[in-house]
Amino acid sequence: MRAQLAMGRDVARVASATAMERIRGRRPVTDPHQVPATVEQITAEWLTAVLGGGVPDAAVTEFALGSGSDGTSSRRAITLAWNAAGTDAGLPADVYSKSTPTLVNRLLVGITGAAGSEALFYSLIRPHLDIGAPLGYHGGWDARTCRSMVLTEDIAATRGAKFADAATRHVDRTGAESMIAELARYHGGLWEDPRLAGEWGLLRADDWQRTFNSRIGFDRGAMAAMRLLDDEIPAELFRRKSELRSGLMRSLDHNVVGPQTLLHQDVHPGNWFELPDGSLNLYDWQGIGRGGWALDVGYAISTALDVEDRRAWEHDLLELYVDKLAEVGGKPPTVDEAFLAYRQQMFRGFIFWTYTYLVGKVSQLQTEAHVRTLVRRSAQALVDLDSLDSLDRAPRW
Repeated sequence: MRAQLAMGRDVARVASATAMERIRGRRPVTDPHQVPATVEQITAEWLTAVLGGGVPDAAVTEFALGSGSDGTSSRRAITLAWNAAGTDAGLPADVYSKSTPTLVNRLLVGITGAAGSEALFYSLIRPHLDIGAPLGYHGGWDARTCRSMVLTEDIAATRGAKFADAATRHVDRTGAESMIAELARYHGGLWEDPRLAGEWGLLRADDWQRTFNSRIGFDRGAMAAMRLLDDEIPAELFRRKSELRSGLMRSLDHNVVGPQTLLHQDVHPGNWFELPDGSLNLYDWQGIGRGGWALDVGYAISTALDVEDRRAWEHDLLELYVDKLAEVGGKPPTVDEAFLAYRQQMFRGFIFWTYTYLVGKVSQLQTEAHVRTLVRRSAQALVDLDSLDSLDRAPRW
């Protein structure tokens, strides 16, 4: 009840702030300490300050808004021209923006803190990682209004990145191994790093889930959606529907007892981009937290791969992960320990995508084909790996 009351106050505050912005008008923004509500408020002066503040005499001479998309956030490409000082310093000319202009945006990723987490990632965490994620240039976040504005490298322009979802991309063995290597790089790069809980203040995976459950009814919504998705869910799992909410939290209790690292937490195939060399890399870092490696690895394998490929490759991919993690600074479990942890972390992806299907009945954030594919894959993984019963075994570290 206390969490629901707090959520009600937050919704009222953000709704009032969003309404007042529209009543007063959203004027051009020049102050770098101010977070624009929309990309249309951005000015050359603001861009100069947030992108070129460390370069004497650098200035944006002109810029243009390009294409984009709208979902949980609003995304737009920005092309910039710099004066000679900015050009000589190599300041970015191709930038991608991600913002929260609407009340729906702010309720989905603002009040939950996701937009603020992504601003944190690109401004403070990304520079410490040797990974393929877009470079981060600016992360702006206003906790009172839930306005956010994140500026990153436009990887489509700078690196030829291509994007797809589960309905349009088939991840082959080479792609799956590339994903495993990238997961190991950021896990190993921040393995048991005290900044995760310290100066960066990231929530543990179990606390993150409890926050989302209490604020937006994540777990309850997922269970309600199962009734609409019975054609995608194996009968064996549907019969045990009443065990899944507690199973999710038991899996997360297991997840956080061992070594902790940075977690992306939403590693579905739509959040991976492909480079011309065939490698796959992650973007959309708004769900970050801290916890055990297996949450990301289990979610990634179970949602990215066709069921038959996952069954054929999952043991080999776990062995590869253990080897890669050791190479980049992590302290890996044995392969047997890894496989138990992997089996126990099949719940997050399934809960995410059944919940997303329910939200899609009100506001479609992802294509139905993508959502159904992920529900079907993650549900089958829960059955194949006997994940509910695996929770009776204590994690081994």
